[in-house]
Order: sequence, then C-alpha cells, then structure tokens
Amino acid sequence: MNKILTVCIDANVYISAIAFGGKPSKIVEFALARKFHLVVSVAILNEVKRNLIKKLDFTEEEVDSLLKIILEVSSVYHPTGTFKFIEHKADNLVLETALMANADILVTGDKKDLLPLKILNGVVIEPPSAFLDRLEKLGLL
Repeated sequence: MNKILTVCIDANVYISAIAFGGKPSKIVEFALARKFHLVVSVAILNEVKRNLIKKLDFTEEEVDSLLKIILEVSSVYHPTGTFKFIEHKADNLVLETALMANADILVTGDKKDLLPLKILNGVVIEPPSAFLDRLEKLGLL
C-alpha cells in the first residue's frame, strides 16, 4: 500500500479554491475527502481569512465556517517565525509549517517566492496543476 502523502496547502490555493473554483477547488475537495494528510498552521488560515474578508467581501462568519471544515481534516502546526528561508515573512511561515509537518508536498500558486525553490529540505514545492497530476499518477483520484 502506498504511503499517504502529507500535504501543506498555501493560503493562495485556498483563496483561489473558495473564490474561483477550478484546480485549487479540486485540491481542497480531495483534502476534505482525506485523499492525503492535510497540514495547516494558524498563520496560513489567518492569511486566508484576512484576504477573503478584506479583498473578496466575505463575512467573518462565512470564513470561520469554511475554516472550521478545513480544521476538521487537518493537523495544525504552529510555526515560530524564527526560520528565514526567503525574504517574505508570510511565505517563511508557510515553509516552516511544511517542514515542521515533514510534508511531502507544499502546494502553492506563489510564482515569485515559493515555486522557484522547487524543493526545500525534502519538501517538493509545486503548483496545483502538478499536484493534481501527481495524485492522478498515484491513483488517488
């Protein structure tokens, strides 16, 4: 039997999933269906909440109910912010979350800071389309 993948999903993927659907939405659906072990941090969820409320006019109640569903299927980690892999502080917290969880994969749409890394300390960093391809090749879809 295949090892269950441990996956950290960046805030931008959740935001795209909730606001626009498409491939990010499929990834979140698979996470909710427990096709892989999902790991999150309060920092990631706070970024999702802040952006959905401030930029996309969601209410706090709507966002809290969505985040509650994500938390029900996740392991939560608490990055300290002491590691500095790149300049962007919020992205460092995402990387630290993935590393703390010994994640196999970090799924992100961040083309500027995260995707160029490709791999960090054993964590594969890939966009939603590549992650969906990976799940399909592993027979998880």
